[in-house]
Amino acid sequence: MNLSRRHFLRTASAISLGFTGLQNLLTQHGYAASKSPNIPYGFGDLIPDPDQILDLPAGFSYQIISRRFDRMDDGFYVPAGHDGMAAFPGPSGKTILVRNHEVAEITASNGPFGHGNEELERLPPYLLYDGGTGSGPSLGGTTTLLYDTKRRRLERHYLSLAGTVRNCAGGPTPWNTWISCEETTLLADELHEKDHGYNFEVRAKLGKAPVDPQPLREMGRFNHRGGGDRPEERCCLRN
Repeated sequence: MNLSRRHFLRTASAISLGFTGLQNLLTQHGYAASKSPNIPYGFGDLIPDPDQILDLPAGFSYQIISRRFDRMDDGFYVPAGHDGMAAFPGPSGKTILVRNHEVAEITASNGPFGHGNEELERLPPYLLYDGGTGSGPSLGGTTTLLYDTKRRRLERHYLSLAGTVRNCAGGPTPWNTWISCEETTLLADELHEKDHGYNFEVRAKLGKAPVDPQPLREMGRFNHRGGGDRPEERCCLRN
């Protein structure tokens, strides 16, 4: 499916207008946050969370479905640095979530391969974008989760992109893939085998192995970030 830049920008503008209308609607009905403490807008005061994770107003709740260093179904570990993500329709009405991990370190134990990268030998080398020059591989990437929204439980999760650096921003495509963006302009050096600063495409479907990590070179090599006013801070849009 071809998606022109003009169509993409027109669609993005429509979405922005939609959120503006939603904000106005919520304000009219008293749901917007008020700048004055004397006006009873909002959802009420935050109630301290006894677990010190997330304070919420009365009547709200949260659920933790995935933690850093949880063992995944493929035997690897949930990396640190949870970041940009998108949800896609899954089988039987369930939800597939593809999630970035903004991990920049090589020697730190924040990646999917455990302390000392002891699980790295289980991953075929061709499924690792940058295996490093001896000190260890790049530890960013993505994980994919299958979540049962009706029963509110995580069914399985696994590594879906490996060997990249500082995966921060991204965006879903109309053909149900996730574009994962590296927030770096790191060049090959004494620790890294390859240049970084690319986007990678991750399919939003269940699989037993990560995707073949091919950089989308036509999208440019620069510091991809979500939002921002400078060109180098925008992910996936560049003349």
